[in-house]
Amino acid sequence: MAGMTTNRMAVFRGNAAKDKIYLLNDLAEYILIKNNKASIIPKSKVPEQFKISNNLYKNRRFYNNKIYRTDNQYYSISSKHIDLYDNENKMLWQIQYDYNENQKFFIINNILYNYDGKKFIKFENGKIHPVKIDRLTGNNFSLIVNNVSQQTFFIVGGNFYMLEKKSGKFRLKLLLENYDLSKSNIVSAYYDPEDDIFYIGSSTNGLLVVKKKLFKTISGNKTDGVYYAQIPYGTNKFLATSGEVFTTDGSPANFLFKYNNDNYSLMTDRKGNIWTKENNIVYCFHKKSNFVTYNKWAFQDRVTQIFEMKEGKILVGMSVGGSPKGKIFTLEGTEDKLCFEFYMNVHFNVTYMVQTENNIIWTGSHLGFHKIYFKEKKIENIPRIQKTYVRSIYIDNSHNIWITSYDTGFYLYNQITKKTTHFPVDKNKYLLSSHCIIEDPNGFFWITSNKGLFQVFKKDLLDYANKKTKSVYYHYYDKADGFGTNEFNGGCQPCGLLLENNHVTFPSMKGIVVFDSEKIKKLLPKGNIYFEQAEVNNKYSPIINDTLFLKHDFERLRLFINSPYFGNSNNLNIETKVEGPINQKWEQLIDNNISFTTLPPGTYYLSARKMTGRNSEYQYKTLIIIISPAFYQTVWFHILLILLMITGLYYLVKMRLKYIRLKNILLEKKIAEQTSQLRNTISTLKDTTANLSKQIVDHKKLIGIITHDIKSPLRFLAMTAKHIYQNPNDPDAVSDGIKSLHTSSSQLYNFVGNILEYTKVSRQDNLSSSYCLHTLVEEKITIFSNIAFSKKIIIYNLISVSHIVNNNRLLFSIIIHNLLDNAIKNTASGKIILSSGIKENKVYFEIEDSGVGMSAELVHLYNNKKIQFRTEKDEKSGMGLQIITELLEIMKGKMKIESSAVFGTKITITFSNPKTN
Repeated sequence: MAGMTTNRMAVFRGNAAKDKIYLLNDLAEYILIKNNKASIIPKSKVPEQFKISNNLYKNRRFYNNKIYRTDNQYYSISSKHIDLYDNENKMLWQIQYDYNENQKFFIINNILYNYDGKKFIKFENGKIHPVKIDRLTGNNFSLIVNNVSQQTFFIVGGNFYMLEKKSGKFRLKLLLENYDLSKSNIVSAYYDPEDDIFYIGSSTNGLLVVKKKLFKTISGNKTDGVYYAQIPYGTNKFLATSGEVFTTDGSPANFLFKYNNDNYSLMTDRKGNIWTKENNIVYCFHKKSNFVTYNKWAFQDRVTQIFEMKEGKILVGMSVGGSPKGKIFTLEGTEDKLCFEFYMNVHFNVTYMVQTENNIIWTGSHLGFHKIYFKEKKIENIPRIQKTYVRSIYIDNSHNIWITSYDTGFYLYNQITKKTTHFPVDKNKYLLSSHCIIEDPNGFFWITSNKGLFQVFKKDLLDYANKKTKSVYYHYYDKADGFGTNEFNGGCQPCGLLLENNHVTFPSMKGIVVFDSEKIKKLLPKGNIYFEQAEVNNKYSPIINDTLFLKHDFERLRLFINSPYFGNSNNLNIETKVEGPINQKWEQLIDNNISFTTLPPGTYYLSARKMTGRNSEYQYKTLIIIISPAFYQTVWFHILLILLMITGLYYLVKMRLKYIRLKNILLEKKIAEQTSQLRNTISTLKDTTANLSKQIVDHKKLIGIITHDIKSPLRFLAMTAKHIYQNPNDPDAVSDGIKSLHTSSSQLYNFVGNILEYTKVSRQDNLSSSYCLHTLVEEKITIFSNIAFSKKIIIYNLISVSHIVNNNRLLFSIIIHNLLDNAIKNTASGKIILSSGIKENKVYFEIEDSGVGMSAELVHLYNNKKIQFRTEKDEKSGMGLQIITELLEIMKGKMKIESSAVFGTKITITFSNPKTN
């Protein structure tokens, strides 16, 4: 124990019933044992009645004795008197008594006794009384006193006794006999009456634990000591396959018969005859001859089992040539002439047979569990118990069928619901190899295995099958309880017996185990669970009120968990579970401790549980583990960190928004600039597209108009040519025709040239130059003179020869050409007058004809610049006015038309800002 300087204990004081025991070690340190924990305490905290002092008496040191009662009163034994005090240290009585240090004081039922070397005396109510102990003679004995538990023991010879008082008399109860105690240096002892365990303390050998052997093993007369099948033979006797008859008290065995057999089958029929087998031979020993005479049948194949049906029919199961298949034979004939006859084939080797109804035989085999409808010779395999070696079958009073197997544990089969339950096994999985089930009168099943014997409450198994519980408590026994070996035998029929005197027998590899099922007292693991000690980073850490506090930076935690139990350690199964920030399911506790490393901070609940053996119930104990967090793991730190993150995020977002706004302003400026450029580009593109579209439309219509306007000259040429052709001998006609051809072709040539020049310049810039307008007009009159002559039209050029204009000569020539052309076309036998001048600081040019005039609608359209290329309906005006309109747009001129059907047409063209001489 941490802090204690020596482990050598000198004196025990206290009250076990009150869970307060005080110890004084050799170095005068006080230790208090309470709640299964030992701690060093200062002397000042020890109650007066429990304080221990030592004094000198007759030149020898002795401890001032205080012996405590269960009612909080105590005896104080000093050198010359004995006193009784109450719990408030008030003396109740005092007896003068002189004694030496060799005398022993002991207490039983709160009464103080003493042995002075010759006699026993009692101190009661302030008086001394002599005491007699039955059957104790002389003084050749040793006395061991345990006043804490109020027990006193006698060592007489090689026997150990405990003093007990019944019916007002003292007697000695034998606890241990024929044991050499002379060299054991016994100094203390304690007897646990509830569990019948005797604890002996030796100064040289330590603690000795003495438990009674619960089971008895009968060795028998076989040289190898190996036994298998056995059958009852009377109330307290049973017969083995060796022919030996054993009694349950272990008396020497008698032989009933002596014949070799293979040990695996033994049966008594309804007549009392005994049946057994050896390989392929079946024997029947006759009861009427006291089993001296017998019948013998030999088979071709190996016999596996012998069974008698309820109606008395004898069956023999056998394997076929060592294969998995088998056969069943029945005994037929009269008593004088009995023989076995083949009955049916089976697909397995029979290992065990039992019968419930007259026609139903339940059979085990190497392949599983089967139901045979005997009369129908029909076999039904039980589905969930297949591909396993069935060792035995037991049918209880409720007709439940219990099946054991060699490698998969044991099962319950309900004949009515056809439900199969596969039971869990023990923690060591010894029950996977289950041999046999025997039910005792107290409702317990006894199950043998290759590794020991198990006891289980049948009700617990049924509750598990009915899903009322999830676990089953199996109580385990091994060779320490009295077996010759842990390896029991199975694969035989019968595999175990419950005799009429309630004794149970099981065969084993070393004799036959026999026990009285009524007297077996289980040593259950009923003690409390304790979290005994915590080891943190290899140092002891205290557990206070089932709570352990740890720092966040611990590296390793090791918890020691215990439950006091002096039975077989396989029966103490402690499981642990962790709940908290990290969870862990129930796991088996190994070596009584569990370890953790670097758990995150928080509160954990470490639960420990164990099965106490009472109705498969669990006992629980919980330890709270609180791991304090580091400052950076606390809630406040996380809150502060979150606030800082939110603040930082706020300013980050704010700065980002500011930056984005600035970028947006710059981007908006850039976009505005680019948008303006884009708009200009789009506008230009739209204008270009519109112009291109207009030009395409104009060109399409121009082609149509040109085609139409050329038709007249071409027709005139064709007519002139025809006239010449028809009047070749008329010189005047030929001469006039040729002249007309020349004039028309020239006109056509100039027309095409005019159109060509128009297409080149109509959409270009206005290139100005100075020229004489009279000369330009004369040139155009010359072109049309012949046509005008042929149409009897007189053309007057009233423009002054000194009139010089400054504009695009080419464009203006096209305008004059078209105006003159249109006037000639629309005039017959009339006149055309061309004039110019300056009016209101504007240059004007006029052409006036006496022709047919224009429609008011057309005049209105041209004067308002709403004219488009003419349609077929307006073809009288040709294309000239349209060309003129477009050219005037380029030259920044204006056109005014005045027309009537009576006076003809007058067209005036004016130019702003003239450059003229």
